[in-house]
Parts: sequence; C-alpha cells; structure tokens
Amino acid sequence: MIAFTRTAALASPLALLMGTGALADYGPIEVGGYTLDVETVAEGLEHPWGMAFIGDDRFLVSERNPGTIRLGGVDGTLSDPVWEAEDLFRPDGETERSQAGLFDIALHPEFDENGWVYISYSRETDRGAALVVVRGTVTGEGSEATLEDVEDIFVMKEEDQDASALHFGGRLAFDPTDNSLFLSIGERRNISRAQDSADQAGSILRMTDEGEPHPDNVEFNENAEEGAPDPYLFSIGNRNVQALAVHPVTAELWASDHGPLGGDEINLIVAGNNYGWPFTTAGSDYSGAPLGVGEAMEGMTPAVHHFQETVAPSGLTFIPEESSFGDWAGDMLIGGLVTEGIMRVRLDEGQVVEEEAIEIGRRIRDVQVGPDGAIWVLTEHEDGEVLRLTPQEG
Repeated sequence: MIAFTRTAALASPLALLMGTGALADYGPIEVGGYTLDVETVAEGLEHPWGMAFIGDDRFLVSERNPGTIRLGGVDGTLSDPVWEAEDLFRPDGETERSQAGLFDIALHPEFDENGWVYISYSRETDRGAALVVVRGTVTGEGSEATLEDVEDIFVMKEEDQDASALHFGGRLAFDPTDNSLFLSIGERRNISRAQDSADQAGSILRMTDEGEPHPDNVEFNENAEEGAPDPYLFSIGNRNVQALAVHPVTAELWASDHGPLGGDEINLIVAGNNYGWPFTTAGSDYSGAPLGVGEAMEGMTPAVHHFQETVAPSGLTFIPEESSFGDWAGDMLIGGLVTEGIMRVRLDEGQVVEEEAIEIGRRIRDVQVGPDGAIWVLTEHEDGEVLRLTPQEG
C-alpha cells in the first residue's frame, strides 16, 4: 500500500528582499518531517524550462520562449541572454497553446574539464520543426561567463519532422558511467508514432557525447513501418517524457511520462523496452473515451507506478546522500505543472512505496538539488521564478 499525503504552503506575505526588490515568499511548508522555507531567488524569466549549475554560485537557465539562455546567481542576479536560438520554431497563430521553444540544459559529466553544455530546442525547418541538441562551451568567470562555439550535435531526421506544436519531449540526461546522453522526444501528438521503431518520435534516444548513435543501443527488430529501425532508439512507446534522470547510485534511467487524461506514470527505462503507448495507459482520451487495452499488454513493459491524479510531470531528480534532506536520501522529486508543486516519491527495490505532494502554488517545470544541498525549482510562467527550498533548523 502506497502512503499518499498532500501538504500545502502556509499563507505568508511578500517578505523576501533580494537583488531586484520585493520577491514572493511561498513558505513555510510543513512536509515529511521538515518545515521548508521557500525563497524566491529570482523572477522575471519567460517560461523557464531547464537549469544547470556551473559552479557553487552560478547557474544557466533556459527560457522556452523567447528561446534564450541566461546566467543566474544565487544572489538573485540575472544576466542578459548569453545565447539565443535564432532559428526557434514558433508556429503561427498557436503561441498560447504551443509547446515549442527552448528546452533543457545539461552539463557534460566532465564539465569541469571541458566546459561543455548541451541544449535542446525546437528548430524551424522546411517540414515544420525538428528537435535538436546543440553543444557549446562556457567561457569566462563570474558574471562575465558566456556560451561560445555552439554547434549541432543532433538534429531529428528530416522524415520525422513535422509542423505540430505539441509533444516535443526535450529533456536531457547524462549517464556518467560512459558519458552517454539521453534525449526524450514526444510522439508529436500523433499516437501511432510511438510504436514505429523507424521513427524517432515517441521514444527516448541514447547517443554519445558527440551526438552519434550509441554503439551499445539495442536494435528494435519489429514495428518499423518504413525503413530500418532507428539506431538512436533506447526505448519506444513513450508519450511525452519531460521528466528524466539517471539514478546517482544505480545508474538506472528513470522517467515520468505525461499520460493523456490522467495516467501520468513513472517508468524504469531499460534498453530495448517498449513502454506501451498508446496500447497501454491508465488514462483516457481527452473526450473521456477509453484508450488502448488497459495498463498491461503482452510484449509491453508496464509502468512502475501510475499517479492517481494528474501531475503533468516535468523535471526529475534524486535526493543525494549529501544534501540538506538526509531523511529523504534516495527519494525521487518530480515537478508538477498541474499539481503546482513537487511530488516526492520513495522507491524500495524498484517499487513506489510512498508519494507525497508538496504544494507550492505555481507550475513547476524543473526541479534539482543544488550544490548547496537545497532543492531548486523553476516555475513555468510568463513571469517565471527560480525558487530555493531549505529545511528550517531545529
């Protein structure tokens, strides 16, 4: 039996003064044995999507639209853009409902030596849009840091590009054991694509740090509707993964996938597996009509866990042993767009044994544990924020 609890932030006035003026304070939150202070470090970001710490006191943060990367400081400062995707896909007439834009940022496991930063975004092409990954190098110290020598390392192949403004995926994760890079690509709101092993959509890809198909990828011998199975595929049958992380101890790849109407799920992603979408799901069509055959089907890998309510998961991390949250060591944190908070999930032998909703009151796009041991999150709004969660002492 999974223990489920929900906790909400206690009302408090605008109280925090830092950097640019009066910023919102969402805490404190009583949760899981802790009283959390929620500090607004910075605000004024346009739909922030991903962040990466490049030192103890600096981080890069992406803005989905307008497609820029900015440098932030733990003191609340934000730079002008240090890089912009000038070829960003912006579908005409769909600005409000479009999911296109600049997505995630990930640091190479050997970033301290090579300075490499990887960025995913939707690029405008003759066929509509392609999900791409570019790599740049961070140069300069302190507030003078910038991103240079940005180059393509992966471009979604031409025959898989289309003009849909939905379900890009776009989350990045590195496996530090061999420096391989994982990239999620949504099924672009065309559900049949997730079962086509010749198609890069509806899948998780694995590539080298130079952007080539990983040599150890398993070949998908079935379900290729046209042509040979794609060599980048690590898994298929994924709907729209925007929460993806490698476990820091086991090196397992974990994902939380958006369901349709309900059916958000957690998956342990294993090379060569088919995760069932659209045949298996705990959700239903947006019309309310049933989808697929249920939660399990022969030949499909079932989800480790289905959430009972819509989370809209985005951003995933694990609490390390060395952090400010010792009682939560090993727990999974998942950002929630619909739940407007963080889901804390406890695993035991690969199964979910506890989940707890930490309500903040803003759509959470990304969640990470910073170098200081605190929990850092991005709120996905036109006036998006960087928040820092710390436990009170005593």
